[in-house]
Amino acid sequence: MPTRGRTIMYVDNSNMFKSQKQVGWKLDVHKLFAKLGETGEIWQTHFFAAVTDPPRYQQTNFYRIVKEELHWETCILPLGRKTLHCYNCDKSWTTSAEKGVDVALATRLLNHAYNRAFDTAILLSGDKDYLETVKSVKNLGMRVEIVGFHRSMSGHLAAESSVAVLYLDDIRTEIELVWPASEERELDELMVDDELEVDAAAGVLHGRNEGSRVP
Repeated sequence: MPTRGRTIMYVDNSNMFKSQKQVGWKLDVHKLFAKLGETGEIWQTHFFAAVTDPPRYQQTNFYRIVKEELHWETCILPLGRKTLHCYNCDKSWTTSAEKGVDVALATRLLNHAYNRAFDTAILLSGDKDYLETVKSVKNLGMRVEIVGFHRSMSGHLAAESSVAVLYLDDIRTEIELVWPASEERELDELMVDDELEVDAAAGVLHGRNEGSRVP
């Protein structure tokens, strides 16, 4: 495997959270970061997510941990609402919608690339919306490693990875968050009945210490 050189990681929390809902298990932040760092030190991590208005305690607490304890650079955008309409039953309803997370991540990634801030970028997302961004970064002579889940990985995006895509499903035993049975029951009771769960903000990353778990 080529030497990574200076490496920056970019995390699309929305994509990671939705992917974890699909597969039914959660990532442990410490295990994941350690695993990704095995092939070269990660100099910086930029984390992109959205927050409800007003913010939920679980969201703001997790973002504080990401910023203050993990020392990640954070970009937190407001979580908007969108109206959906069913033409069969003629009913409308509103639901949560993240706005601008992918644009913010792509913009910063390109900005860093143009300024030669890294040799290798690690992108935690399978979203095809990043396809042209990744191509542009590679055209500037830099590497991009794609990391994500099988079910949510765009085939076109995967094809642009500078190395074989690291599928998190394949290393589940090394990076899965394992809750004690009592905490798992407590967590289940905290789920809310809409697109967002109480721990939605921590969808991609859960810590093992008391400060970073869902209260």
